Order: sequence, then C-alpha cells, then structure tokens
Amino acid sequence: MSNGKILIIGSEGFIGSNAVSYFSEKQYEVWKADIVLKDEPAYTVLDSVRPDFASLFATQRFDVCLNATGAANVQFSFGHPGIDFMLNVANVYAMLDAIREHAPGCKFMNLSSAAVYGNPTHCPVPESAPLQPLSPYGFHKIYSEEVCGEFHRFYQIPTASLRIFSAYGEGLKKQLFWDLYQKTKAAKDGRIELFGTGEETRDFIYVRDILEAIHCVIRNAAFNGQTINIASGQETTIADAATVFLRCLGSGLEPRFSGAAKQGDPLRWKADIGLLKSYGFAPRHGLEDGLKNYTRWLGEKAF
Repeated sequence: MSNGKILIIGSEGFIGSNAVSYFSEKQYEVWKADIVLKDEPAYTVLDSVRPDFASLFATQRFDVCLNATGAANVQFSFGHPGIDFMLNVANVYAMLDAIREHAPGCKFMNLSSAAVYGNPTHCPVPESAPLQPLSPYGFHKIYSEEVCGEFHRFYQIPTASLRIFSAYGEGLKKQLFWDLYQKTKAAKDGRIELFGTGEETRDFIYVRDILEAIHCVIRNAAFNGQTINIASGQETTIADAATVFLRCLGSGLEPRFSGAAKQGDPLRWKADIGLLKSYGFAPRHGLEDGLKNYTRWLGEKAF
C-alpha cells in the first residue's frame, strides 16, 4: 500500500536523486521532474528557462511536493545574482502559484539553507535567530521562505521551509569533501591546501539523515509556513572534518590551511534541532560513518 504520492522537482540533483530512492523504499508513489532529458515513467522534463510547473499539478494530484531545485552555490550567487534569484526565488513562486491554482491541498517543502543565518552570534542557532546572510544566495533563500509564508497566509497552502546545514553524501560533486577528493588526485608534496584556518566549524548532516528528517516533517509538522533547521546538532571543525575524510579515503595526506577566507563563508555553525527532534527525528549517522559511505561511492561511481 502506498504511503502517498510525492512529486520531487529537481529529481536528478544531489538531494533529489537520493530522495527518489528513499521515498520509493518507503512505499511512496514517486513522481519526478527535472531539466535532464530522459524518457522514463512518472518523469517530466522541464524547460530550464521557462519551466511549466502548472502542467505538473493540472494533470496529477500529489500529497507532497519536494522542491529540490535551485543553485546551492554561494560563490556562484556573487557572479550571477539574477540567475540565482530565478532558480531560488522566482521558481519557488511559480511552483506555489501552480499549486494554488490546481492543487491547494498539496504539502510544499522548500529546501532552504543555513546560509540565511550568516555568522550567528550564538550557537546552537535556533530558527528564531536573526537572519544576517553573507551572500546573495543567503538573501534569496530568505526570499523563498517569505514566498512560502505568503502562500500559506493568503491562500492556505501548506508549506514548510527546511534550513539545511552542511549536507554531504553520495552524489555530491561540490563543496568541501568533493574539493578535497579532487585535490588528492593532484597532490604532490603530501599535503592539501584549503581556505581558512581550519578552526571554522560546520554542522554536517549526511544525506540519508536529511531524508529521514524530511520524512519526519512530512508526517508531523504543521505546514503553517514555518522554518525548520535540518542538521545533526553536532559542531565539527573543518580541520577535523578534512582529517576524517582523508583517513576514510586512505590517502595518507594531511590538510593545510591558507588562512585566506572565502567570500560568503561563515565562521561557525551549529544548529539547534529541538524543533526537528519534536517531530521524531534523531540523526543515525556520525560523520565518520557517513564519510565512509561517501568515499566508497567516490571510489565506485564518481567520474
């Protein structure tokens, strides 16, 4: 018996592709949409410039829509703010307007980001913390959350925005661990150089735990336009994370830090996940366990 019908927009991306597998395992009827050209059942190809979201909701009835689209790239947003706005804000508006017109009962889950917090003054960071983004990307994620709030307030669309912290896992081909992997292939002196001091911290969350969190939200959240932290609740320095990754990779290399800061990067992140825990969530994967799975995938499938 199906647990419901879920539409995953952005089904070919990092979180989206993992969500397809996860919700299929959980006995959901999974429908997919993305800009990648492919011909398979329950899949819709979207135009990358003018995506027709209305047709998705006019022809099918979904219990849940997971928006896993967008440009999750802080550095990209500095050079291409207009594109970033379109992907992270305008498309969210278009999806919700299609739901308003054709499927007002569909739960809409917007993947936001911890980038909305910028450099928090206190950790762990609750959802009520001041929003002080350091990049256009962070501002655009705030705007997307406001759009979700707008459609709930005025049209009673059930919405929730999930502020995902430092995600990693199989399928990810960017950010810290992917960059480290690429640098190991070019290392010559037994060391790898990274930005920062190494003392910066992040709240890393493995992709399987992200999906468990999303499932808890689907089953238990109010969908009243709220924002929810999605994280492990554990704070790890970049130096420690890099060391664990290189050990899992079996590289024998050591990280070295340049001291130069990268524009838009915060100094410290640790999430307060009390709200998420109230929905029944508990992280199941420690950083080393998650990185063992990721490095195994890198050895088998990354290219």
